[in-house]
Amino acid sequence: MKWLIERSRYLPIVSVLGMLTGAIAALFLGAVKTFELIKTVIGNYHESEPSLYVLFEALDCFLVATALIVVAVSLYELFISGLEVPDWMLVKDLTELKAKFTFVIIPVMAVKFVQKILKYENAVDTLYYGAAIALVAFALTAFNFISIKEKEAKKIEKELEDGSETRAEDLKK
Repeated sequence: MKWLIERSRYLPIVSVLGMLTGAIAALFLGAVKTFELIKTVIGNYHESEPSLYVLFEALDCFLVATALIVVAVSLYELFISGLEVPDWMLVKDLTELKAKFTFVIIPVMAVKFVQKILKYENAVDTLYYGAAIALVAFALTAFNFISIKEKEAKKIEKELEDGSETRAEDLKK
């Protein structure tokens, strides 16, 4: 039974492979959209609005791909084995992983809002859309801030407990 539980740490490899596959698909889609944009700009350079919209679609694909890669690398690092990646990609726990993911989701939402502005169908709908994005971004940021503060408080509490035990031992001597 112990062997099975110890080996279960490799189960997230399914998630890692799925996210890497999704990242490859998103990168491919972004590259296709960029290529189409280049063809459009060369052929119809006077049509800037549709070109900007497609450019932001490509940017969205690349941001999603980046988020998937960061999460895949982080999960692999957390559960399976160490990797030689830049320090900013490493996480120590799931709270940090959620924070990294959140800070990629917020720019994706911003890109979606800019796309909505470029289409501009209805001012009230655009306002509601922007307000909803702002509310979600605020909630995600607040969630991360609270998580970080709780983690820091637990660390300080643990240090105080460890320090008081050392002092008590010193007094006995």
